[in-house]
Parts: sequence; C-alpha cells; structure tokens
Amino acid sequence: MAAAPVSFERLASRGAFESPPPDHLFHYTDLEGVEGILTSKSLWMSKFTASNDISEITLAISQFQNFVESRVAALHADEASFLHEAAAQLDGFRRTNICLASFCEHPDLLSQWRSYGNDGRGIALGFDTRVLEDLAKRHSLRLWQCVYDPATHVRVSNDLLTMLLESFRGARPKGAEERRELIAQFHATFLRVAPVIKDHRFAEEKEWRLISSPIAFDHPQMIAVFGANHASVKMKLPLAPAEREVTHLISRVVIGPTPLDPQNVADAIAVLSRRNGFRIADIGFSGIPYRRTDL
Repeated sequence: MAAAPVSFERLASRGAFESPPPDHLFHYTDLEGVEGILTSKSLWMSKFTASNDISEITLAISQFQNFVESRVAALHADEASFLHEAAAQLDGFRRTNICLASFCEHPDLLSQWRSYGNDGRGIALGFDTRVLEDLAKRHSLRLWQCVYDPATHVRVSNDLLTMLLESFRGARPKGAEERRELIAQFHATFLRVAPVIKDHRFAEEKEWRLISSPIAFDHPQMIAVFGANHASVKMKLPLAPAEREVTHLISRVVIGPTPLDPQNVADAIAVLSRRNGFRIADIGFSGIPYRRTDL
C-alpha cells in the first residue's frame, strides 16, 4: 500500500465545516479594537491557546484520545502503539502556533455583545465573505464553520483516526525519525481542525473561524502583545494588499446597544474608515433593548 499524506484535504467529513459562508460574517470587538483594525488595516489573529476558553481545544483532543482508546483493542500491537503515541503527544499542543480570528453569522447577538463587544459598548464589523475568502487564499488561511453537533464530532474523530491509520499502514515508518515525521504531519492537520469543534451549548453563536496553518515564531507576521497582567502571541493579517488604497472587505458595521451616544460612535467610524481606505456602505445600530445596569 502506498503511503497516503496526512492532510485535511483527505478528511472525509470536512464538508461539515467547509460549507459556503453567508454573505456577511461579523467580528465583535470593543471601540479600541475597531480603531486598531481600521487604523492599521489589519486583523490580529490570536494563537489558539489564547482563546477565551482553552477547553475549545482540549475538547477535541480529549474526544480523539477517547476514540483511540475505544479502537486500539481491535488493532495489531504496532498500530495500537503508534496511535497511542500520536494521541498522547497531542497534549503538547501549546508548542504549535496556529492562529485564528472568530466571526459570527448574527450581526446583533446579545451573547456576543456581552462576551466580545465590551458588554454592549462595542462594534460588530461586517465582513464581505467573498472578499474575505480571497484574503484567506492569499495568506493560506481557511475560513471554516464551527461544528456543534456531538455526532459530527464523533464522525470527525473517526475520520481523523482512519486517515492516520491508513497513512501509518502505507508508510510503515522504519525508524524513530520517520515515526516523528508522520506524527508531526498528523498533529498539524488535527490542530488546524480542532478549533472548529465546539461544545453544543454554544451553538447559538453560529461561529466561523479564520484559521492559519502552523507558523514559525520568526515568521514576519507573528507579533508578541504585552498587557499589564498578560502576554499573548498573535498573527498580524493585512486586510488589503499594500498597493490597494481602497478595500470593500468591511462593508457593514453595527453599533452595540449600550454606548452613551451611538450616533457619535457612528460618525467617528465613518471618518476613520474612509481615512484608511475602507468603503463601508452601511453603518447601523443594534436593535436589542439592552442597557447595562452600571451606566
């Protein structure tokens, strides 16, 4: 049997997260964040270990490890040993630099305002997905839909295991170095797919993620960000080619439900966006009757 490559292109269930996106996807952020995006004409994609809930990654890992345990009894000893090794080494996922940016199908969702839009005082930037997909291709990124259905999680885990086992049987690594290389290929594929596996209780978000391949620390787009009490690694994604003066990538904006003067926020965004080459056709306001209790 010829060795088959380990890559998400061979994943039978990839259609569960590779479906066509809606016309617009919304990135919720606070006022400081939107100023940074429009001024720098870039989006800072966070390393996946810096997400709000690291369990988003460990969920996929634990599910796969459990799936391996349920399958190895029926395999030859060398195959079982290899799968155990590959599954156990996923616990070192923090060493891999995969960066992501999150988007939501909803332009005005209370849970998103509370979590990412400064409790309603932020902005939802509406990205034209046709332009966003072109941007993703230029930077070798993937725009994938998050998967919330537990049955689909099982199917993805099964397909990942099947792909890894087929590759092992075809390659039959002859030494430790070949074994490490095959495991490294699998980890790069697995950890790129893992961010789309999300707990079913978050299904309301209808989240999509822009996901990078593994990136070296010395890549020119990698940056370190330091705050008063935290530090993180990010990838700086240019939102338009340097030679292009105008972009229609962000074509809609929704002002959150609780700024003190939403019209002033809208005016400021109109000025800032045009000055930096963004042609935003629609600046609107949240329709959610939500008011913070501490205002």
